[in-house]
Amino acid sequence: MVGLVSDLWRYPVASMGGERLRRAFIGPLGVVGDRRFMPFDPVEGAALMALRNPALLTFRARCRDAAQGDDVVVDGPDGQEWPWDDPALAHAVDAALDRDDDAPVQVVRSPPGAHAAQPVALLAESSIRQVSEWAGEDVDRRRFRPNLVVEADGADPFPEDDWIGHRLRIGDVAEVEVTAPTRRSGVLSRDPDTAERDTRAHAALARERRNHVGACCRVVRPGWIAVGDPVRVSS
Repeated sequence: MVGLVSDLWRYPVASMGGERLRRAFIGPLGVVGDRRFMPFDPVEGAALMALRNPALLTFRARCRDAAQGDDVVVDGPDGQEWPWDDPALAHAVDAALDRDDDAPVQVVRSPPGAHAAQPVALLAESSIRQVSEWAGEDVDRRRFRPNLVVEADGADPFPEDDWIGHRLRIGDVAEVEVTAPTRRSGVLSRDPDTAERDTRAHAALARERRNHVGACCRVVRPGWIAVGDPVRVSS
């Protein structure tokens, strides 16, 4: 055993804030319901991303049907709630992004397989602690936007590096293959509640690790995972 699952997250709308889970099903596309929808710019014909539109992070998406990852609603910065397809949500996003409301943002279903290249974002608690130490602040884990957080055995940071190329069994059934390190974007420098910029963590990570922390995983065997589940290297 290399550790225990300590935290689980899902982001039903890509580039928006997400929800903390106690239990989740992971399949070929990752955590069920993760990044099922995305903000879309009808003028550019492309998804809007938090890297260029950080105010998206101040909206939080969650699934009322937690087990199925369905019935998605979004909470705005002021606490107002909308179903994902409510036109009022699009107008609220436009206002937050200071966009022209004549061509409002749309929240649309993500194309099938849009995020299949890196469906599960893995992060170790010790890595969060080390980045926090380098930055001289307690770095909010939400800045890393993980799906699966592991409290690894031992105190050494960045155990994810050792797991690359290996398969991890989570609980009794689910299994992922750790495929590549994660290179961090400027989203790491944004406060997840206010989207205000603070570059200390990102600058420290760039200096010490060339912006890499955590790892991407593909799902080898689907199954339920939960906080407290053992994590084992299976191959």
